[in-house]
Amino acid sequence: MRSLLRFSLPLLLLAAASTAQAVRITPAHSGSWYDPTYDKQGFTIEVLDKAGNGPERFVAVQWNTYDDEGNPAWAIGVGTTQRNVVTMTMMRAFGGARPPLQVEASEMEDWAEMTFTFDTCNRARADFVMLDSGEASHYDLRRLTQIGATTCTGGLGDEVPPDFEAVTIVKQFVPQPGFGNGHGLARLFLRPAYASFDIELRRIPQGVYDIRVGGVVEGTVEVVRVGGGPNGQGGQTMGDTVFRSPNEDGEDLLDFDPRGQRVEIVNAEGVVALSVELPAEPEDEDD
Repeated sequence: MRSLLRFSLPLLLLAAASTAQAVRITPAHSGSWYDPTYDKQGFTIEVLDKAGNGPERFVAVQWNTYDDEGNPAWAIGVGTTQRNVVTMTMMRAFGGARPPLQVEASEMEDWAEMTFTFDTCNRARADFVMLDSGEASHYDLRRLTQIGATTCTGGLGDEVPPDFEAVTIVKQFVPQPGFGNGHGLARLFLRPAYASFDIELRRIPQGVYDIRVGGVVEGTVEVVRVGGGPNGQGGQTMGDTVFRSPNEDGEDLLDFDPRGQRVEIVNAEGVVALSVELPAEPEDEDD
């Protein structure tokens, strides 16, 4: 790790895309990470293929540290992401020797429980508990290296590969009982290294609504009256919001994947005004 530290300053300045809000763990988080307080040890983190059909991914980690006697030690673990968190059991082997000696190491043994929480593309916290002693501590991690030709936004744009053909998925919201005149659109656009999710609402009562995706509140949208007379009569109510990855200041980060999810617009009383099932792929009638 020591030989890499001379490169840390310019590489940490790659950050330009970090945000103040929590991010989702994406392949762009892959690289070397370390805590400046403990700069002779650190982690190699690789964000791998998806764990299933959903948005979560496998993460493989190598931990280079020291044992209780101060000898260099390394451990490995694999976990599954949950948005910006991944938890895993770190395992290590004992004994063994490098070639040409033919000394077999022990089988991999559970050594520590580790939880990584990513706040941005370049900062994270690693909490661990040693399984033999119960000792607990943490690292305040900074990115040391970044995989070449990648840009980290911490959002869905990181998931769109370079050879991906741009697509737009559009569906009309369906009004729920009591909101018969309401309508709107949910529009997802994807192209390499970029993603946006637009919500457009019309003719539902004024107010602030939750945007619920797959049962999770991902943001809000304010519906206001536009046009009409001086007493607020006539005109039309409308509300619009957009999530982007990468996002700019003041924009919500698209740190979730709405494909294949139910999108609901929910009022302050918890009543669903509009809803739609967003398909995983474009549908002909929506083109």
